[in-house]
Amino acid sequence: MKNEPLRIGRIRYLNVWPLFEELKSHPIQSELEFSHGHPEDLNNALLCADIDVSPSSSFLYLKHAEHFQLLPDISISATTGPIQSVLFLSPLDRDELTEYVENGGEVGLTTASASSIALLRVLWRFHWKLPEPKWINIAPGTGVEHGIPCLEIGDIALKIFLEPPDDWHIFDLGTLWHEFTGLPFVFAVWIARVGLSKAKKEQLRHLGRALDEIQQTLPSHLPKLIQGDHQRDWISPEALLEYFDNVGYDLSDEKRASLILFGEYCRQLGLIDAVPGLSWVFEKYHDMPETEDAKKQSSSATAS
Repeated sequence: MKNEPLRIGRIRYLNVWPLFEELKSHPIQSELEFSHGHPEDLNNALLCADIDVSPSSSFLYLKHAEHFQLLPDISISATTGPIQSVLFLSPLDRDELTEYVENGGEVGLTTASASSIALLRVLWRFHWKLPEPKWINIAPGTGVEHGIPCLEIGDIALKIFLEPPDDWHIFDLGTLWHEFTGLPFVFAVWIARVGLSKAKKEQLRHLGRALDEIQQTLPSHLPKLIQGDHQRDWISPEALLEYFDNVGYDLSDEKRASLILFGEYCRQLGLIDAVPGLSWVFEKYHDMPETEDAKKQSSSATAS
Protein backbone atom coordinates (compact mmCIF):
# COMPACT_ATOMS: atom_id res chain seq x y z
CA MET A 1 0.00 0.00 0.00
CA LYS A 2 1.30 3.43 -0.94
CA ASN A 3 2.03 5.75 2.00
CA GLU A 4 -0.07 8.86 2.50
CA PRO A 5 1.77 11.96 1.28
CA LEU A 6 3.67 14.09 3.76
CA ARG A 7 1.62 17.26 4.21
CA ILE A 8 3.99 20.19 3.92
CA GLY A 9 3.28 23.90 4.35
CA ARG A 10 4.54 26.38 1.81
CA ILE A 11 4.86 30.05 2.72
CA ARG A 12 3.64 32.34 -0.05
CA TYR A 13 6.79 34.45 0.07
CA LEU A 14 9.74 34.90 -2.22
CA ASN A 15 12.26 33.97 0.47
CA VAL A 16 11.38 30.25 0.26
CA TRP A 17 10.63 30.18 -3.46
CA PRO A 18 14.05 28.77 -4.51
CA LEU A 19 13.77 25.81 -2.13
CA PHE A 20 10.35 24.82 -3.40
CA GLU A 21 11.33 25.37 -7.03
CA GLU A 22 14.20 22.92 -6.55
CA LEU A 23 11.89 20.45 -4.79
CA LYS A 24 9.76 20.33 -7.96
CA SER A 25 12.45 18.39 -9.80
CA HIS A 26 13.54 16.24 -6.86
CA PRO A 27 12.30 12.62 -6.40
CA ILE A 28 10.89 13.59 -2.99
CA GLN A 29 8.19 15.59 -4.83
CA SER A 30 6.09 12.43 -5.25
CA GLU A 31 5.86 12.03 -1.46
CA LEU A 32 4.61 15.57 -0.71
CA GLU A 33 1.25 17.34 -0.56
CA PHE A 34 1.45 21.14 -0.30
CA SER A 35 -0.65 23.64 1.64
CA HIS A 36 -0.09 27.35 1.00
CA GLY A 37 -0.45 30.32 3.31
CA HIS A 38 1.06 33.17 5.29
CA PRO A 39 3.45 32.15 8.11
CA GLU A 40 0.71 32.62 10.71
CA ASP A 41 -1.67 30.42 8.67
CA LEU A 42 0.91 27.64 8.63
CA ASN A 43 1.62 28.09 12.34
CA ASN A 44 -2.05 27.44 13.04
CA ALA A 45 -2.15 24.51 10.62
CA LEU A 46 0.76 22.86 12.46
CA LEU A 47 -0.86 23.41 15.85
CA CYS A 48 -4.14 21.96 14.57
CA ALA A 49 -2.36 18.97 12.93
CA ASP A 50 -3.66 19.98 9.49
CA ILE A 51 -0.10 19.70 8.12
CA ASP A 52 2.88 17.59 9.17
CA VAL A 53 5.87 19.85 8.55
CA SER A 54 6.52 23.40 7.39
CA PRO A 55 9.05 26.19 7.29
CA SER A 56 7.38 28.16 10.04
CA SER A 57 7.99 30.94 12.53
CA SER A 58 10.89 30.35 14.88
CA PHE A 59 8.73 31.96 17.57
CA LEU A 60 6.16 29.17 17.12
CA TYR A 61 8.78 26.60 18.07
CA LEU A 62 9.97 28.64 21.06
CA LYS A 63 6.41 29.01 22.35
CA HIS A 64 5.16 25.47 21.66
CA ALA A 65 8.30 23.33 21.58
CA GLU A 66 6.59 20.45 23.37
CA HIS A 67 4.50 19.83 20.24
CA PHE A 68 7.30 19.97 17.68
CA GLN A 69 10.73 18.88 16.54
CA LEU A 70 13.09 20.55 14.10
CA LEU A 71 14.69 19.42 10.88
CA PRO A 72 18.44 20.00 11.35
CA ASP A 73 20.65 22.19 9.16
CA ILE A 74 17.85 24.16 7.49
CA SER A 75 16.24 27.54 8.23
CA ILE A 76 15.16 30.83 6.70
CA SER A 77 17.48 33.40 8.19
CA ALA A 78 19.29 36.65 7.65
CA THR A 79 22.98 36.97 6.90
CA THR A 80 24.91 40.04 8.01
CA GLY A 81 23.23 42.30 5.45
CA PRO A 82 19.66 43.63 5.29
CA ILE A 83 17.05 40.89 4.92
CA GLN A 84 14.94 43.46 2.97
CA SER A 85 11.63 41.67 3.55
CA VAL A 86 11.10 42.27 7.30
CA LEU A 87 10.80 46.00 7.87
CA PHE A 88 9.74 48.52 10.47
CA LEU A 89 8.33 51.51 8.60
CA SER A 90 7.83 54.87 10.25
CA PRO A 91 6.83 58.39 9.22
CA LEU A 92 8.93 59.44 12.23
CA ASP A 93 12.65 59.13 12.77
CA ARG A 94 13.96 56.89 15.54
CA ASP A 95 14.56 59.88 17.85
CA GLU A 96 10.94 61.00 17.53
CA LEU A 97 9.37 57.69 18.57
CA THR A 98 9.64 58.21 22.33
CA GLU A 99 7.53 61.38 22.28
CA TYR A 100 5.12 59.74 19.84
CA VAL A 101 4.56 56.78 22.16
CA GLU A 102 4.31 58.92 25.29
CA ASN A 103 1.52 60.87 23.56
CA GLY A 104 -0.46 57.66 22.98
CA GLY A 105 0.79 56.83 19.51
CA GLU A 106 0.01 53.42 18.03
CA VAL A 107 2.34 50.97 16.29
CA GLY A 108 0.85 48.58 13.75
CA LEU A 109 1.77 44.88 13.62
CA THR A 110 1.03 42.84 10.53
CA THR A 111 -1.02 39.77 11.37
CA ALA A 112 1.04 37.65 8.92
CA SER A 113 3.96 36.69 11.16
CA ALA A 114 4.70 35.70 14.77
CA SER A 115 8.54 35.76 14.69
CA SER A 116 8.74 39.24 13.19
CA ILE A 117 6.28 40.66 15.72
CA ALA A 118 8.26 39.20 18.60
CA LEU A 119 11.53 40.42 17.05
CA LEU A 120 10.25 44.00 16.73
CA ARG A 121 9.09 43.96 20.34
CA VAL A 122 12.47 42.63 21.49
CA LEU A 123 14.39 45.25 19.53
CA TRP A 124 12.01 47.99 20.66
CA ARG A 125 12.58 47.21 24.32
CA PHE A 126 16.18 45.97 24.54
CA HIS A 127 17.97 47.59 21.59
CA TRP A 128 16.18 50.89 21.15
CA LYS A 129 15.07 51.03 24.82
CA LEU A 130 11.80 52.75 23.92
CA PRO A 131 8.68 52.93 26.11
CA GLU A 132 6.03 50.33 25.32
CA PRO A 133 3.61 51.64 22.70
CA LYS A 134 0.02 50.70 22.03
CA TRP A 135 0.46 47.75 19.66
CA ILE A 136 -2.42 47.21 17.22
CA ASN A 137 -2.98 44.53 14.60
CA ILE A 138 -3.20 45.58 10.97
CA ALA A 139 -3.86 43.60 7.81
CA PRO A 140 -0.74 42.79 5.74
CA GLY A 141 0.13 45.58 3.32
CA THR A 142 -1.94 48.31 5.00
CA GLY A 143 0.70 49.85 7.27
CA VAL A 144 1.55 52.88 5.17
CA GLU A 145 -2.14 53.51 4.50
CA HIS A 146 -2.70 53.80 8.26
CA GLY A 147 -0.01 56.50 8.41
CA ILE A 148 1.48 55.07 11.63
CA PRO A 149 4.76 53.28 12.43
CA CYS A 150 4.25 49.67 11.44
CA LEU A 151 5.74 46.26 10.74
CA GLU A 152 5.52 44.71 7.27
CA ILE A 153 6.99 41.42 6.07
CA GLY A 154 7.35 39.23 3.00
CA ASP A 155 6.95 40.34 -0.60
CA ILE A 156 4.99 43.41 0.49
CA ALA A 157 7.95 44.56 2.56
CA LEU A 158 10.42 43.77 -0.21
CA LYS A 159 8.47 45.93 -2.66
CA ILE A 160 8.57 48.77 -0.12
CA PHE A 161 12.31 48.26 0.39
CA LEU A 162 12.89 48.56 -3.37
CA GLU A 163 10.58 51.58 -3.76
CA PRO A 164 10.24 53.25 -0.34
CA PRO A 165 7.44 55.79 0.15
CA ASP A 166 8.52 59.41 0.28
CA ASP A 167 9.45 60.78 3.71
CA TRP A 168 9.18 57.39 5.47
CA HIS A 169 12.02 55.85 7.45
CA ILE A 170 12.85 52.20 6.70
CA PHE A 171 14.43 50.00 9.39
CA ASP A 172 15.52 46.49 8.43
CA LEU A 173 14.95 44.11 11.35
CA GLY A 174 17.61 41.64 10.22
CA THR A 175 20.17 44.43 10.24
CA LEU A 176 18.99 45.74 13.62
CA TRP A 177 19.27 42.30 15.25
CA HIS A 178 22.81 41.91 13.88
CA GLU A 179 23.74 45.36 15.17
CA PHE A 180 22.30 44.45 18.58
CA THR A 181 23.74 40.94 19.00
CA GLY A 182 26.38 40.40 16.30
CA LEU A 183 24.38 37.33 15.17
CA PRO A 184 22.22 36.51 12.13
CA PHE A 185 18.52 36.28 12.91
CA VAL A 186 16.58 33.05 12.32
CA PHE A 187 13.12 33.99 11.10
CA ALA A 188 11.87 30.48 10.40
CA VAL A 189 12.83 26.89 11.09
CA TRP A 190 11.50 23.69 9.54
CA ILE A 191 9.06 22.37 12.13
CA ALA A 192 7.55 18.89 12.27
CA ARG A 193 4.77 17.72 14.55
CA VAL A 194 5.58 15.13 17.17
CA GLY A 195 3.69 11.85 17.04
CA LEU A 196 3.94 11.24 13.30
CA SER A 197 3.72 7.66 12.06
CA LYS A 198 6.82 5.63 11.29
CA ALA A 199 6.13 5.99 7.56
CA LYS A 200 5.86 9.77 7.79
CA LYS A 201 9.05 9.98 9.85
CA GLU A 202 10.78 8.13 7.02
CA GLN A 203 9.33 10.64 4.56
CA LEU A 204 10.61 13.42 6.81
CA ARG A 205 14.06 11.93 6.55
CA HIS A 206 13.79 11.94 2.75
CA LEU A 207 12.66 15.57 2.86
CA GLY A 208 15.52 16.50 5.18
CA ARG A 209 18.08 14.92 2.89
CA ALA A 210 16.55 16.70 -0.11
CA LEU A 211 16.56 20.11 1.59
CA ASP A 212 20.13 19.61 2.76
CA GLU A 213 21.22 18.86 -0.82
CA ILE A 214 19.21 21.78 -2.20
CA GLN A 215 20.52 24.42 0.20
CA GLN A 216 24.11 23.35 -0.44
CA THR A 217 23.81 23.55 -4.24
CA LEU A 218 21.44 26.52 -4.37
CA PRO A 219 24.07 29.26 -4.87
CA SER A 220 25.15 27.72 -8.18
CA HIS A 221 21.55 27.10 -9.28
CA LEU A 222 20.09 30.50 -8.38
CA PRO A 223 21.07 32.45 -11.52
CA LYS A 224 19.35 29.91 -13.78
CA LEU A 225 16.29 29.74 -11.51
CA ILE A 226 15.94 33.50 -11.52
CA GLN A 227 16.29 33.80 -15.29
CA GLY A 228 13.51 31.24 -15.68
CA ASP A 229 11.17 33.04 -13.29
CA HIS A 230 8.48 34.98 -15.16
CA GLN A 231 5.99 35.34 -12.29
CA ARG A 232 7.17 38.70 -10.95
CA ASP A 233 7.41 41.86 -13.02
CA TRP A 234 8.00 44.05 -9.98
CA ILE A 235 11.58 42.97 -9.29
CA SER A 236 14.54 42.66 -11.65
CA PRO A 237 16.80 39.59 -11.85
CA GLU A 238 19.63 41.70 -10.45
CA ALA A 239 17.55 42.79 -7.46
CA LEU A 240 16.46 39.17 -6.92
CA LEU A 241 20.05 37.96 -6.81
CA GLU A 242 20.95 40.72 -4.34
CA TYR A 243 17.96 39.76 -2.21
CA PHE A 244 18.89 36.08 -2.10
CA ASP A 245 22.48 36.99 -1.20
CA ASN A 246 21.04 38.12 2.14
CA VAL A 247 18.81 35.11 2.79
CA GLY A 248 20.41 32.10 4.48
CA TYR A 249 19.04 28.56 4.46
CA ASP A 250 21.45 26.77 6.78
CA LEU A 251 21.14 26.41 10.55
CA SER A 252 24.71 26.82 11.74
CA ASP A 253 25.87 26.77 15.34
CA GLU A 254 25.88 30.57 15.27
CA LYS A 255 22.27 30.64 14.12
CA ARG A 256 21.25 28.10 16.73
CA ALA A 257 22.82 30.36 19.36
CA SER A 258 20.91 33.30 17.89
CA LEU A 259 17.64 31.37 18.13
CA ILE A 260 18.23 30.58 21.81
CA LEU A 261 19.19 34.20 22.53
CA PHE A 262 16.02 35.39 20.83
CA GLY A 263 14.11 32.99 23.05
CA GLU A 264 15.70 34.44 26.15
CA TYR A 265 14.66 37.99 25.20
CA CYS A 266 11.15 36.71 24.45
CA ARG A 267 11.09 35.12 27.91
CA GLN A 268 12.15 38.38 29.54
CA LEU A 269 9.29 40.15 27.72
CA GLY A 270 6.84 37.53 28.94
CA LEU A 271 6.09 36.31 25.43
CA ILE A 272 7.07 32.73 26.33
CA ASP A 273 7.25 30.96 29.69
CA ALA A 274 10.72 29.44 29.27
CA VAL A 275 13.42 28.97 26.65
CA PRO A 276 13.19 25.41 25.29
CA GLY A 277 16.04 23.21 24.13
CA LEU A 278 16.33 22.44 20.45
CA SER A 279 14.81 19.03 19.75
CA TRP A 280 15.63 17.40 16.42
CA VAL A 281 13.61 14.94 14.34
CA PHE A 282 16.95 13.38 13.38
CA GLU A 283 20.60 14.22 13.74
CA LYS A 284 22.69 15.11 10.67
CA TYR A 285 21.23 13.42 7.61
CA HIS A 286 24.53 12.49 6.08
CA ASP A 287 25.47 10.59 9.26
CA MET A 288 22.40 8.35 9.05
CA PRO A 289 22.54 5.11 7.06
CA GLU A 290 19.53 4.59 4.85
CA THR A 291 17.22 1.73 5.73
CA GLU A 292 16.31 -0.83 3.08
CA ASP A 293 12.80 0.65 2.90
CA ALA A 294 14.25 4.13 2.32
CA LYS A 295 16.52 2.83 -0.45
CA LYS A 296 13.56 1.12 -2.16
CA GLN A 297 11.39 4.24 -1.90
CA SER A 298 14.19 6.45 -3.22
CA SER A 299 14.86 4.09 -6.15
CA SER A 300 11.16 3.86 -6.93
CA ALA A 301 10.73 7.65 -6.87
CA THR A 302 13.74 8.14 -9.13
CA ALA A 303 12.47 5.54 -11.61
CA SER A 304 9.05 7.20 -11.78
